[in-house]
Formats: sequence, structure tokens, C-alpha cells
Amino acid sequence: MVSEQPLGHEWAPVTRLVLDRDVPGVGSSVVVKTCRVDGDGHGGPAFLRRETAGLRTATASGVSARLVHADDAVGMVIQTDLGDWPSLQDRLLANDPEAATAGMVELATAVGRLHASTLGRDHQRTLDAFGADVDSGLPYNLDAGRWDAIERACTELGLPAARSARDDVVQLLKRVNDPGAIAALAHMDLNPTNVLITDCGACLVDFEGCRFGHPGIDAAFLHYPFPHHSNPWGLLPEAVIESADVAYRSALALGGADLVLHDYDQMLADGAAITLIGRISRLPLVASSGQSRHDSWRRRGQIVQQIRTYTQLAERAEGYSGFIGWLGKLETAMIDRWSDAADPAPPLFPAFAS
Repeated sequence: MVSEQPLGHEWAPVTRLVLDRDVPGVGSSVVVKTCRVDGDGHGGPAFLRRETAGLRTATASGVSARLVHADDAVGMVIQTDLGDWPSLQDRLLANDPEAATAGMVELATAVGRLHASTLGRDHQRTLDAFGADVDSGLPYNLDAGRWDAIERACTELGLPAARSARDDVVQLLKRVNDPGAIAALAHMDLNPTNVLITDCGACLVDFEGCRFGHPGIDAAFLHYPFPHHSNPWGLLPEAVIESADVAYRSALALGGADLVLHDYDQMLADGAAITLIGRISRLPLVASSGQSRHDSWRRRGQIVQQIRTYTQLAERAEGYSGFIGWLGKLETAMIDRWSDAADPAPPLFPAFAS
């Protein structure tokens, strides 16, 4: 090693190590991630184990960096350095709609390849890579207990009672938590900063939260878009979303993922519902009076926009009428109470603003 370069990272400390010679299959530098030790949450040992398993599995699809070494006892992962390629966020913030559209298509293609290559037939191989200490399951501890909290929040805030949607949500959680033959490796955080656009297509980074589970949660990121991404908050033109959806389905087809394609609309709607419930669980924060004007507009607007997107997706699938009906009431109540929940309208990403 001849130098160290610290890199910004949301979850865990990251350093680029520049080597004193090229290493076959690695190049002249590597990226080292270590687990966070300053508090709870993201970045702990379990997240490094997921990163390790995700890299091992995704490498076979050619959509990620290659794992060089992992030491769970030390809490360190070393992977090949993808270099200084632009991220999808760079494309979305620039004034080049064609490049931004191409970036979305490349992301969708990479995700389709990842899902197809890890679909049910590779179930045991993928689970072996993850090991017993890494859970699969739903993201963010999203279960019936989390829905209880949403019901309480709606009662306390005087919003439409969420109890009417409970039966549908319980059924939804069962379907998504046990996806059966369509289970695949899901990245779980396909935000534009986690996608590098290279000469070989999109490469996915930051697998810390990945799970072996329902692929619809990843697919929903192409449609909302980026439901966990807030800086900046932006939308995509419908034509771009459709192009990404076509690319994703094409990659599934090329990868032989007929099981996913057979009930594609239901898979997508179920994954989108899970992501939306995670957003709705933030209602107490959304209602807070101590927010900046920008934050309240963004947080409230994101829920309203995601309700509308999910409703459109659910119309193509086997609907949960109780859940959908409650969402419509919630949207109306939010707009009636908070004018900034729908005004001003959410912007397009800068690449498409003109």
C-alpha cells in the first residue's frame, strides 16, 4: 500500500487503498469497509456479513465489485475498486436526459440480471453464501407489530383509521415474507448513489442491507422512483420509468426467470406495498411541527406521491381493496390537513426538468 484515501459513506467507514503494484484481477487499488462502532444501527457486523454474501452472489451476475477478502472477526471487507465512475445520481443531476435515461435502463438491466441469476433454482447456493447469521425476511423489521404502530399513529393524529386495512396487510406480509420460488437476492437500497455507470453497464454497490427474499421490493425502486432517497427528491418522466421496466423484464426473460414474469404485476405491486408501508410508518415525523418548510413538503409529498404510484400498480394486480381504500382516504386527509402534501408538486430530476 502506498496511500489511503477516505471515501464518504452513509453506513460504514470506507477507505480506498492504493497498492504499490497491480494485482491480477484486482488492479492497483481496493476498497476497504469496516463496521461502524459509534452507535447502533447500520454498519454493524451483520451488515458486513450481508455485504460479503451479497458481493459473493452478485459477482456471478457481473453487476458488482468482486470480493477480495472478508474477516468477520476483525469486521472488515475488502473488495475490488470500481474506480471513479459517475453514479446514477450524477446522471440525474446533470443536464443530459438521454444519459440519465440510459442510466436508468442500465440500472434496471443490472437488477434484472441479479434477480434472474439468484432466483429459486439457486436458493440453496445463495443461502449457503449468506450463512446462518444473516437473516432473510422483510426489511426494517416490517411486520404486524410495525402495522400496530401505524394504527396507533393514525388514531393519535386523527387520520383515517388504519384498522380497516389490517387484514389485507397481514396477508400481504405473509406473501412477501415467504416468496417461495420467486425468492431472489434483493439489494434493498437501489438509490442513485448506490449505482455506478461504467463502460460495462451499471454496477451496484453497498449491499449492506441485502436480503434473499421478494424481488418486488427492488423492482419498486424503478417505479416510485427511489422511495428512500430524499436528497434531492425527484421524479422521472413516465416514458423513462416504462423504459426501465421494459429493460428489467427483458433481463429477467434473458435470465430464464419465467416464474417472476408469469405473475409480474402482482410481484411488483406486492413489493411496492411493502416499501410504501415503510414510508407510512413515518407519519409521526411527517406530522411534526418542528420541521423546516422544505422537509415537511418533501416528507408529506413523498407519502402522497407513493400512494398514487402504488395505487396505479395495484390496479394491474390482484388488489387488496381494504388497503387501497384506506390509502385513498389517507391521501385525501393528508392533503386536506397539510396543503404542502400536494403543493407544490414534486419536481422532476434536473436531467428532465426542461
